[in-house]
Amino acid sequence: MTMKAALVYSNDDGFSLGVELIKATVAERISPAQVEHQVWFHEDVGNLAEDYLGHYNAFLARLFDYRPDVISFSAFVWNHDEFTRMGRMVRRHLPGCRIVWGGAQANSRRMAAHLLDEYPWLDLVLRGEAEDTYPELLKTLAEDGDLAAVRGLTRRVDGEVVHNDDPPDVDLSTLPLVFTADTLPIEPILRRRPGAVLAYETGRGCRQKCRFCLYSAPKLRAFPMERIERELTYLLRARIPFLRICDAHLGISRHRAMEIFEIIAAHNRGTVVDVYPDVKHVDLDYVRALNRAGCRVITLGIQSSDAGTLQLAARRFDRRRFAEAASLIRRHHNHALAADVIIGMPGDNAEKVRESVRFAFASGVQKVHFAPLMAFPGTDYFEYAEEYGIEFFDFQPPLVVRSRGFGTDDYQKAMVFARRVETLQDSAPTLLRCLVAVPGLDVADFADQVDFADPAAHIRASFPPGVRELLLDGVAWDAALRAQRAAPVRPLARLTDDVLVERVAPEEVRWFEHPIHLLLRDFTLTAESLTRGRHGYVFPAGGVVSYELAGPLAAAFEAAAPGITVAEWRDKTRASSGTELTVAECDAAFRVLCAAGVVVPCGGV
Repeated sequence: MTMKAALVYSNDDGFSLGVELIKATVAERISPAQVEHQVWFHEDVGNLAEDYLGHYNAFLARLFDYRPDVISFSAFVWNHDEFTRMGRMVRRHLPGCRIVWGGAQANSRRMAAHLLDEYPWLDLVLRGEAEDTYPELLKTLAEDGDLAAVRGLTRRVDGEVVHNDDPPDVDLSTLPLVFTADTLPIEPILRRRPGAVLAYETGRGCRQKCRFCLYSAPKLRAFPMERIERELTYLLRARIPFLRICDAHLGISRHRAMEIFEIIAAHNRGTVVDVYPDVKHVDLDYVRALNRAGCRVITLGIQSSDAGTLQLAARRFDRRRFAEAASLIRRHHNHALAADVIIGMPGDNAEKVRESVRFAFASGVQKVHFAPLMAFPGTDYFEYAEEYGIEFFDFQPPLVVRSRGFGTDDYQKAMVFARRVETLQDSAPTLLRCLVAVPGLDVADFADQVDFADPAAHIRASFPPGVRELLLDGVAWDAALRAQRAAPVRPLARLTDDVLVERVAPEEVRWFEHPIHLLLRDFTLTAESLTRGRHGYVFPAGGVVSYELAGPLAAAFEAAAPGITVAEWRDKTRASSGTELTVAECDAAFRVLCAAGVVVPCGGV
């Protein structure tokens, strides 16, 4: 008799790479005559006001229709509470169904024992990577075999929790393909979630063994490059909107990372590819390859810049190497650079959080992402919370409220500070870059003190001339950008048309004391490097003027400088352009910018 099994998962994108890998291994290793296996995506079906219980209704209808003999939940902190309620429903309505718990919420013996002690309705917990062990478990259950032989399984024997041996590392070369037209058509995923971010991995493992991190994959391993090329080619030619390569160390090695960039560059037709680079691999050639591939750096991890805090967390962090990598990415990459800082780490405190923020901005980071420390089940900070003075809420996610050295008052101060920094980043990004450019100016103190409704008043009252004018220009630039985004986009003419000159109205030009566009391009410039004068700037895609700031116009814009001659300007424009510009193209761009008042050249155009 065929055993029926269901695997349930949920997430924001309606796609799970781990679940798809498990689904593929089950299909490859177990006959459908022995096990009929289904994968269920659990999602809300309607908003809370209209249908509060709609997703439970849908789950129960599916459950009663299929009536599985085994149901497994791929659990994470975000769906833990939901899945525990659903597990109780299964036990109530299908008392003979085996209920299995796996995923990130079951990655240690202590957590597995906790789950079985806490939830009497739960039968089995499968620990660690599941591509090998889940098919092994299903096959054993279908054959009524000995569960003691299933590696990674935690179960009850005569009322006592028993842990089977840990499974060996999964051999990635043995796993079946996931991303092919036959195994995983993309269209149904995008119909269900048009903005879905498809996850992908080229390898597993992490050199770091941070005590706070939920990622518990064992040693570093890589998928075969032939597989990576085949799957990435399929995904990119399918023109999926978003792809996230979720390796802890992109490609595992620098050489493989560069190969992966080449594969992506050869086939990318507009997909946004997000990556987490290994700062040890980053040099100028790496960043250029990243750009050619159309990849985007999601974030770089700081967590804390304090040596003592990092030592407690067992995290290796080279401040100098991080700053070098961040600087290269910031100067040569096409997207804003972000970094992560955690609030509540043992050994840290509110002032050390502020210092981590200072370090991030000084390194060239444009945005800091803050996260409260979470005692993820299975991590050292969960398993040995008492040793680190960690107290956390007993709901999911398990937010830490205090830890060794990081008391409740510090926690509250740090959270308020984080919110103020986020407001500064979101409402005044140009002002923030101007603040960083002023030697000795404390961005953390500024964020604490400024009234975001009227930052100009604080600037006028607190800063000397020179610095004051630069910061006020930053405020004005941010206001002009907000106005630009709110304005309708005007029709664009071709750059070489003479009508462009006539369409630039000088009164639409925004005038500033300092050439801030240079600062935005190169964060290492200081306030002293930005010469005072009357500078007018063109903003892209409507709003201030009607021209898209791209191609020759962008190159000419970047080359513009007070007092430059036409010959010098033309040389700089051609040198900075990514394509070979003709003299006519350069001169057309010059006419636009001159008419807008960006520069006044010494010679005629």
